[in-house]
Amino acid sequence: MEVKNSQVAVLCNNEVLGLLKRTQENYKLIGTINHSTILYEVNKYLEQRPCASQNADKIKKYLIKLKHMPINLTKKEKLMLVNDPPDSVLQLSLGIKDFYERLSEPETDMLLNASKEFAEQTENAKISEDEEDE
Repeated sequence: MEVKNSQVAVLCNNEVLGLLKRTQENYKLIGTINHSTILYEVNKYLEQRPCASQNADKIKKYLIKLKHMPINLTKKEKLMLVNDPPDSVLQLSLGIKDFYERLSEPETDMLLNASKEFAEQTENAKISEDEEDE
């Protein structure tokens, strides 16, 4: 993926993880020790986050679901929901500006259910991958 205008495009953690893996392979031959350490540490951190079990198809379906909801979310709010799917009202309120003014209780429940479903799908995919590896 190429970012042509940094003010327009944002990457989710899943995309960053994929780029880091490709970059890390290339820098094994020519990278410096500090650069390699940074790549390793970030890669290790992201491997423990929800993005490690996400894929582009699941993210796309989740974003389409969010788009069709009667909730007007910004790109950054959607990105936060993708990167760290909330499982409580508190987590949801931390990721959405003016949460209590903008969302009603039914909208909150709708958003939480969609986020939980997305998180469960990615978690189930990770469990399936782990079983295949064994």
